[in-house]
Amino acid sequence: MSGAKETPRQKMIGMMYLVYTALLAMNVSKDILDAFDTVNSGVQTTNITLSNQINQKYAAFEEQYGLDQEKVGPYWEQAQALREEATDLINYVEALKWDLVKKIEAKDATTALTDGLLKSADTVRNGRKIYDINTSKVKSRDNYNKPTAYMMGDPEGPSSGGKAYELSEKIRRFRGEVVKAMGPQHIHEIGLITDSIYGTKAYLEENGYKDAQLKRLPLEGEYYGAKIGYYPGVTDPVQDSWEYHNFHHTVLVADVTLLNKIISEAETAELNAITQLMTNIHAQDFTFDEIGARVFAESGYLLSGQTYRAQAMVTAWKNSQLTARVKLDGGAEKEYTSNAQGVIPLEWNVGVGSHKYTGVIDMLDPATNQIEEFPFEGAFTVAPPAVSVSATKMNVVYRGIDNPIAVGGGVGGEINASASSGSLTRTGNGTYNLRPGEASEVTISVTSGGSSLGSMKFRVKDLPKPVALIRNVVNGQVSKSALQAAGRVEAEMKDFDFDGVKYDVVGYTFRYKTKSGTTKEAKASSGSFTDEIRNAISQANVGDMFVFTAIQVRGNDGKTKTIETPIGVEIK
Repeated sequence: MSGAKETPRQKMIGMMYLVYTALLAMNVSKDILDAFDTVNSGVQTTNITLSNQINQKYAAFEEQYGLDQEKVGPYWEQAQALREEATDLINYVEALKWDLVKKIEAKDATTALTDGLLKSADTVRNGRKIYDINTSKVKSRDNYNKPTAYMMGDPEGPSSGGKAYELSEKIRRFRGEVVKAMGPQHIHEIGLITDSIYGTKAYLEENGYKDAQLKRLPLEGEYYGAKIGYYPGVTDPVQDSWEYHNFHHTVLVADVTLLNKIISEAETAELNAITQLMTNIHAQDFTFDEIGARVFAESGYLLSGQTYRAQAMVTAWKNSQLTARVKLDGGAEKEYTSNAQGVIPLEWNVGVGSHKYTGVIDMLDPATNQIEEFPFEGAFTVAPPAVSVSATKMNVVYRGIDNPIAVGGGVGGEINASASSGSLTRTGNGTYNLRPGEASEVTISVTSGGSSLGSMKFRVKDLPKPVALIRNVVNGQVSKSALQAAGRVEAEMKDFDFDGVKYDVVGYTFRYKTKSGTTKEAKASSGSFTDEIRNAISQANVGDMFVFTAIQVRGNDGKTKTIETPIGVEIK
């Protein structure tokens, strides 16, 4: 969403929210809402893990400050400024999340607690008030009108009181503090980018920005940030924003999940910044007891079919080769080996649900020449897939009949479908009937709120020809009385999965041979036997042959077709 190069973790998060934005434009099913409950629970679990890691990091930092205030002091002061900014942002997001749920779900906090919306009423972590919301208890979790008005303002826009704009400014300020702590060389590892353009001068020049353009951008320290040209071709300043693409027409449970994700990213940025500040102090000044194993995951939540990836390492001696012994979900232990930089990559492809793993990194202490063990743990959640599969060669519709098309249920009728030719008639929530025109192809396009959700191309064909038959005829043989009782030539569609397709016989040629050897021919202008045909049948003897050929039929599409295969009948 920005001009910056994204990390794999940021790309995965972006992909997930692109998927859920498309899903939320449709009629959100209970399965999708339940999936968000699962994701939200996993994010909250990840946030607890991050909070514990941050607390441990600050404690180690404070101990070093107590040992050498002169050397550690400048870094400690930066850490305190970072902590204050992180606390301000996280407290704001937590309160925003809880206020959003209360306004939509409950009249007051007491009612909300009684309804079990909070897992715990008095949760405090790292001095921050935490609201772990049980989204499965939220009755209005599929409501999107009120959350949109609350987050975007009503009418939508920066000047209409929308909380999303206040939130993005706080994120921007926090990100600036993180950049100060980590240095501009790490600017594109931080995430939390709410600007349309963000980066150092060198980075922007690499991506085609000229000096004249840079002069018009606001400069903050050593990096630029601005809300311009978020999506090429979009001129609406509201729709062209981070706020719109995250909080416009998203349901309540998705807003809660997204706010928890922002907290997760903020805590990750805080942890990385503190780690960088500690790294800036000479490593040899720390004792071995203060070094521990760490796991850095691309994301703690994935969609089914995606691969969980993380890197486990001991934060000192990056260049030593390490071995990790890891168990996933309490299963068998597996060994992983680090690369030349001491980073141990972890990868799993597992099913839907919450997963936990524990491991131990074995590392040689250069001071004692003994193997030391450093335990670590992690967790992640896999959500159900949100994909569709279709056989492209079978994307066929037929002229002259109603072709049922399923587009997906719309939220409040927000989803719209249109056809490039012919007519498309809505028959229900997310269902349509397509009547193709004369074009050889038709494209169904789906939009919501003026935004495209995709399209699908179909080939258009005439109805296939039916099979001609005469009732009572088996293996081409029939008794004279049965043939007279049948009384007509008929056309029937076989193995064609469309209801209401009908063909009428509008003519055929009847040929037969008399006992004297004379061949005669009669024509019919409908499916019924003419008097001449009936007389010929009544005078027939066993072994006589009749042939019905050049059978013409007319179907729902109004087109007349000729069935080339004749019907041969022998009197038995």
